[in-house]
Amino acid sequence: MRMKSIAVSALSYLCLIFSSVSAISPALAAEAPLETNAELHAQLPAKIRASKVINLVTDAHYPPCESFAEDNKTMVGFEPDLWDAMGQVLGVKIKPVSIDFAGLIPGVKSGRYDIAVECISDSLEREKQVTFVDYAYATNEVYTLASNNSVQGDPLTLCGLSAGVQTGTDFEHAINEIYTPNCVKQGKAAIKTVTLPSADAVLLALYAGRVDFVLNDAAAAGEIKKKAPHPIRTLQMPLMPKYYLGIVVAHENDALAQTLLKALEVLHANGTYDKIMAKWQLSDVRLDKPGINLMKTNPI
Repeated sequence: MRMKSIAVSALSYLCLIFSSVSAISPALAAEAPLETNAELHAQLPAKIRASKVINLVTDAHYPPCESFAEDNKTMVGFEPDLWDAMGQVLGVKIKPVSIDFAGLIPGVKSGRYDIAVECISDSLEREKQVTFVDYAYATNEVYTLASNNSVQGDPLTLCGLSAGVQTGTDFEHAINEIYTPNCVKQGKAAIKTVTLPSADAVLLALYAGRVDFVLNDAAAAGEIKKKAPHPIRTLQMPLMPKYYLGIVVAHENDALAQTLLKALEVLHANGTYDKIMAKWQLSDVRLDKPGINLMKTNPI
């Protein structure tokens, strides 16, 4: 995903910054709240135990990961469901804030936020900067307008075309370090990369015909197709990398990373994790066992 390795409301023309305390999703709210694990609560950093708040940063324009509900305040998606459940287990409130994707990792590194969650893909390069507590997989597809017949399931059909990518995502890496080199190796023209600041802008460029195709998470296809102003189609493509998705934590905050991992293990054991993934039709990308920095310890 963001991969960012995952997608956004195609009709949102403004990149708004909102602050919101996440509400428990209706499906989960109907069930009894999860029991707080006192042992795990005691393992949280002292600052978090004192405030009973984990400050989370995201970019809430990327369904089904997270997006704003109609009230433009409440965050909904499989990750809000997941972080709400983790907060219940840990006995704390998760307080999310939405900013541009490019600021997520710097915000955690600087200490301004405790964690970042936004379908952020784990990579060896990113692991040099921060710690990942991995909880799912991500697979990507090529998105193009349904009227564009030049893009087919062969990577060489992408050569010479223009691709829209969001700054700082692994989609940019896939184009510049995998697909364009493949074109050049086969004597084809390089892919022209159009770098844009937000996922909204990337999709709008596709709809307007400014780019021929974009990369996005396969799990987001249904949501994007439903909201797209023009019919689009998606294609699986050879050479497409696969990633882990993880919660971003500062290197020096190992106690928090380890406690978050244990909270995820509780959600796996009590079935909450599987319920959330099934609710959002993401069972295909569920991770059997969460872990830390899995791109290093268990590379795909």
